[in-house]
Amino acid sequence: MGRLAGVLATGSDRLAAFHQEVGRRLREHGIHVPALREIADIAGWGRGQVPMLRERARLIRALNADPGLGTSAAPGMLRLPDRLADYERAQSLARMYGQDIFVNFSGEFQGKLIHAHIKEIERLAENPHAAAAFFALLPPKIRDNLPTLIASTGSPTAKEDVAAFGKALGAALRAPVLVPAFGKVRSDLLRPAPNRPVAWNRLALLRHADAPSDVRSAAARALVLDDFVRTPYQEWRAAGTGEAKALGLPADLVSLGLEVLAGDGAAARDAFSRVGGDDVRLTQVDKMRRFLAYARWSGHGDDIADAFGRVIEAGAEVHTEKPGRHSPPAAAFALDAIKAAGSFGDAIPERARDSMATLAKSYIHELASGARFDKAIDRTSGMSVPDDWTHIPGVTPSFYLSPGDTYRFLQTFVGDNGLADDFDIAAGRFRNEILITTAKSDARRGTHHFEDAAAMLGDLAGLQFKATLDVRGEQDATGDLVRDLTKNSVSLGIDQIPVAGALKAAWDVTKAYIVSSGLDAWGESFKTHVERVTGARADFVKRQKYDLAQILHRAGFPSSEPPPELISKTTGELKTYDELLQEAKREAKDGGRPWEQVLKEKLTPYERWLDGNHELDKKSEYSSRMQSSEYAKEQIGIWD
Repeated sequence: MGRLAGVLATGSDRLAAFHQEVGRRLREHGIHVPALREIADIAGWGRGQVPMLRERARLIRALNADPGLGTSAAPGMLRLPDRLADYERAQSLARMYGQDIFVNFSGEFQGKLIHAHIKEIERLAENPHAAAAFFALLPPKIRDNLPTLIASTGSPTAKEDVAAFGKALGAALRAPVLVPAFGKVRSDLLRPAPNRPVAWNRLALLRHADAPSDVRSAAARALVLDDFVRTPYQEWRAAGTGEAKALGLPADLVSLGLEVLAGDGAAARDAFSRVGGDDVRLTQVDKMRRFLAYARWSGHGDDIADAFGRVIEAGAEVHTEKPGRHSPPAAAFALDAIKAAGSFGDAIPERARDSMATLAKSYIHELASGARFDKAIDRTSGMSVPDDWTHIPGVTPSFYLSPGDTYRFLQTFVGDNGLADDFDIAAGRFRNEILITTAKSDARRGTHHFEDAAAMLGDLAGLQFKATLDVRGEQDATGDLVRDLTKNSVSLGIDQIPVAGALKAAWDVTKAYIVSSGLDAWGESFKTHVERVTGARADFVKRQKYDLAQILHRAGFPSSEPPPELISKTTGELKTYDELLQEAKREAKDGGRPWEQVLKEKLTPYERWLDGNHELDKKSEYSSRMQSSEYAKEQIGIWD
């Protein structure tokens, strides 16, 4: 194209000279030739094309320059003419911002100029190659300080404007074919910065970029996380409070590095597997602990803990994979996160608690299996199935926790009422699903999985309540449970997907059963508390037995037809204990009798029916007792 411009310039000059010479001679003889004017126009057109061709040649040479990648770019990357106009617009924007707006203006007016053209920056995100051209042609000093420069204007749109530049950078990083000159920009993002403010600015753009996973991981590590893991206890502030606040970003460089990983599971897993480099002899658990410890130590602890928690959520794929169906990479990451967080227990940084609760809900199969006290002797947490492990239908853990690691991890969030309530709903849903699954399996095959499931659920409920006691103290823990029991007195029917309140109530009853019959140290005080609040002593042992019998009956476990007075008009199935309790209270109020007496009368035909169905009665009774076995009580004492 450069040679073409030269040839065209020479040809235009010769054509113009020809027009002048021939025209002069013809005029000397009085001859007028209109066609000569057309020759002059052609010469003028040619001269007009020369600057454009030379400018395009310079642009193509600039974009094909690759000081960062040497000869790695394939030749002929820039195709003509379809993309050239986009590259020219990108060059125009780079010159406008890099040689004018960020150079010749300042303050509020500069901020207005930046925002006035932000729609053009946003459009760059729709064209990855044009976006790459823009960043390649932007002066490095501007590019490496872009967020700080925008924030310094005081513009109310600074956060929005930085996000637009970040999205354009992300588009450039996702381009299917690399613009050669952009190779230098990309390589700069993946190597240590000359100083921390530059590192902060690069990460600030990447925070909005939605960059490929490998870029996120490599950039976060190179710009901060590798150095942090090697020498964590130092001041990592890299931006002023004002600019960080204006852009809605943490001033702490470690926090911002974690922010770049958040939301991308592959990036999170890759970064934590490599962070620190080959010279760092730390396990992934140790690396995770290092971030939590720094959050407790640093003045920016809230930002660090919050970002770390969201990185853990991403790496464990809690928002993209279903409980009980986690992929091996996500599960291995979650296992290490649970062990790392559990080592802090209730001392975990406050802003990380919600992520731990989210992790617990997603990995409820693993926590329930980890709480099991059967096969617990010398059981350590790991990915492999423990020796002589008894599988329970519907329970599909991707790794196996020890009771100790399970207990310690529960402590990370049970101290927060709201988070504990959310976990109770998840545990209630899990309880409902597993009891139904095992009841149906036993009804078809004559197996005893229902009892195993009941024991597992009892172990989990007991371990959770023990963790709650140790975190909140006996008075608060029992008080909260009593409050929830009296508030959520709803039917626990399982003929349809239960509402959240019913799910939580189901789990509250399970915990209450464990406390009242299994944990002798608090059983009597709990019953006394219930009596003080409700005015009557609740028999959770009996309640749990009826609940399990009702589940077994609905699952089709062999039995005779229940008497009509035990069939619910609403569901057409065997009434739940709560339905009978509500009926007793209504009738007692109308008849002026104690509800306990009315309830006893209603349960009498229930007991007679169970007595006439020995296998069903035995299974529900045994399953109920399994939830608070003496062995489980003894084992829970280990963690006391």
